This record gives sequence, structure tokens and C-alpha cells, in this order.
Amino acid sequence: MFKINFQDLTAIINNTSAHGLPYDMVHVETMLITDEPLPNDACWYVPAGVSVPPEVSQFFNAANMGNLPMYPIKEENLLAGTDDIRQQAEAGNLQEVMSDAARYLIRAIMKKTSILPIAGSTNKYIVNYDYKLYPTTQNTFEFKFVLPFDGLELNPQGGRVQASIITPIGAVIDPNGTRGKAQDGQEITEFIAQIQNTGRNIISFYYQLDPEFIIQYRY
Repeated sequence: MFKINFQDLTAIINNTSAHGLPYDMVHVETMLITDEPLPNDACWYVPAGVSVPPEVSQFFNAANMGNLPMYPIKEENLLAGTDDIRQQAEAGNLQEVMSDAARYLIRAIMKKTSILPIAGSTNKYIVNYDYKLYPTTQNTFEFKFVLPFDGLELNPQGGRVQASIITPIGAVIDPNGTRGKAQDGQEITEFIAQIQNTGRNIISFYYQLDPEFIIQYRY
């Protein structure tokens, strides 16, 4: 598995839901530096920016898969274990069928992309993607991401990840729902700073393992 020396994620969330649309818009830009070059044929699936009907999110929750994972997923992991969906259906294993179907739903809203190095570099990369963020409940949104990307791991010798999220205008940050969590269950502290005169906040995280992050806000 390739190791990350440094990964820096920046996200901007715009409150399009305050202007008649059923979703907020998210733009994500990530820089990553690996310990050695990634193979040229290495591919990930990233959000394609398509509209997701509310029923899809509801089904995802019913399948016990949590929120739609709108962050890069390694190609070989996206549909892993779904080859037997027909056999599972014939055997009446409803939960397994729902889980497999949920993975196909993810595929339908993702696009395949190669992560190629920045010109003049062999191990430095920039990854961009946009997508629509739908509320989990009325007026409550969760922006979720995982660092490093699926299929990569943090270099144990000084590797680090960090993230800066610019929240929507007028969003009220939920201190209980906003958190970082390492694989060992350790909580990662977020730092929140108000941006004067804009109605926005910046939330930042910093860690050196493989944390999962959630931003929760409401209007």
C-alpha cells in the first residue's frame, strides 16, 4: 500500500439550499504527496456531481450503509463482494442484496478518474471534485470525508493529514455532530474560527493516522 507523507484537503460549501435548491454545493480540492509515485494505471472513483434523488439516500440508510460516501474510493474496492448479488437474492438474503445494491448506487453517482502527478513532479498530486450535499434530516447536513484516500495509508514516519472546510453562509456548527475519529476510536479535536463579515466559519482538523471526519451544520 502506498504511503502518504502529506495530504491537505480544502472544501468550500455553498448554501444553495437557501436559494430554492434541495442541496448545498461542495467543492473539494486535495493535494497529496506520496512516498513514491503512484502507478499510472491506478484509478479511483470520485463524485460525478450528479443529482441524487432523496429516495437513494433513504435506501442507503435502510441498507445500514450510513451516508452516501461522497469521497474517493479505490476502483477495486467499489464493487467488491457484489458478484453474488443474484445468488443472494435467490437465497432470500435481503440485507446482503441491499448492501450490494447500495454499492451499485455508489457506482452510478461516481466517475472513474486517474490521479496523475502535477507537471514537473513525480509524487505530488492535486485531486478536485464537486458534488451536491443533501440534508440528512430537515435543515441538517453532514459533510463527511476520509483521509488518506481509500487504498493509501499515512506514512508512520512523520506523515500527516489536514483539512480546512469553509462552511456555508449562515450555517450553525453543531459541536456534538462535528468531530474527527481515528481508527482506534480516539477523538480528533476540530478548530473553528469565524470569518468576519461573511457569515461563514472555517473548521480545521489535523492528525497523523487515518481519521474519518464529519461536519454537521443546520439552518
